[in-house]
Amino acid sequence: MKKFVLGLICGIGLTATTAVYASDTIQAYLFPAKFVFNGVSKQLDSNEYVVLNHNGHAYVPVRFVSESMGALVKYEDTTKTITIEQTNLSEKLPLDKDFFSFASEGKIKGIEFGIGSNKYDVVQKWGEPQKTGSWQTQYYSWFDYYYYFGNPDESVSAIRVVGDTVKYTVNELKKAIGEPKDEGLNDLESGWYLNYEAGDYQVFFNADTKNGVIKYLTLKKK
Repeated sequence: MKKFVLGLICGIGLTATTAVYASDTIQAYLFPAKFVFNGVSKQLDSNEYVVLNHNGHAYVPVRFVSESMGALVKYEDTTKTITIEQTNLSEKLPLDKDFFSFASEGKIKGIEFGIGSNKYDVVQKWGEPQKTGSWQTQYYSWFDYYYYFGNPDESVSAIRVVGDTVKYTVNELKKAIGEPKDEGLNDLESGWYLNYEAGDYQVFFNADTKNGVIKYLTLKKK
């Protein structure tokens, strides 16, 4: 079993490397733990995180555990403060009679940042994104929410929600918010699309089949 001598154990990618007790160090061992969150097993990415055993105590990555429990993690380097906050970003997307009133303002119900929000403000509130990438334009993602920053001022240009957060059947979707303006085969990304409009905004749902399960929704200006 490999042995590590570490100055600080923390799983959120701290920018500082100051030891907990000045120049003191600790001896810790890799600990092959398994994780189950509310009855659901989740695999730890060993390339990104490790669990350590020090004096019979398990030290786990703060970010991995917190985000698996639906909380956001932020680190303030100036004060060396780790903040963990509960969020509704990991909860299932609410589809109800108020859905289109929020969509008409470029927002998703229950989420404070909508189309046009400043990139800096989003990161300040939600911390560093869990994932970054590009799909036609740059995106940052927190849980199942992908924020696209395609405008010249890096404000939010579109929002995509994926995964379990938007896991409704097509029939459940129509029952909750009504019939779409149009629907049909999605030639670009495969599956079945349902297109809705709310004021100056478009809400585009994509399901795996005509009567299947929603894979994602995209909110953007028409």
